[in-house]
Amino acid sequence: MTLYEALWSAGPEHGLRDAGYYTIDALRIEAGRRAWGAELSPDESPWEAGLAHTVKLGKAAPFVGRDALIGARKAGVARRLVQFTFDDPAAFPWGGEPLAMDGRSVGELTSAGYSRKFGRAVAMGYARADAPLSDEAILAARYEVDIAGERFAVTPHLKLK
Repeated sequence: MTLYEALWSAGPEHGLRDAGYYTIDALRIEAGRRAWGAELSPDESPWEAGLAHTVKLGKAAPFVGRDALIGARKAGVARRLVQFTFDDPAAFPWGGEPLAMDGRSVGELTSAGYSRKFGRAVAMGYARADAPLSDEAILAARYEVDIAGERFAVTPHLKLK
């Protein structure tokens, strides 16, 4: 008997069920966990990726990029990672779909998946603007995602609950 078979045979009484990669990815998106190569790369700052809490600018020893981070924070962030829930439970994004904010193209979804918790698709994507994007501006905007030529309304979240 394999380990999987042993776990599976004992699992039903504990509510054990199979969960595949897509489920794990949807759970990651729900939790707001960023993935390298999707939400994170050398091109995103911690401010853009919503990871300001991970940066300690006041360290005793300076670090490479510290001055650039301080300058970027002072200038304001015009590109922000946003979490979304699809308003239509039948929408099925894969990631990479165009994102519109108040009718103009501002970016694309970086990750998407179906959330059993919310009963609809959840996604993350970067919104870009000409001016710094405040939390209030992000939440007040109207967003749509283009899936194969059909536009679906999505609701922005700074953190899914």
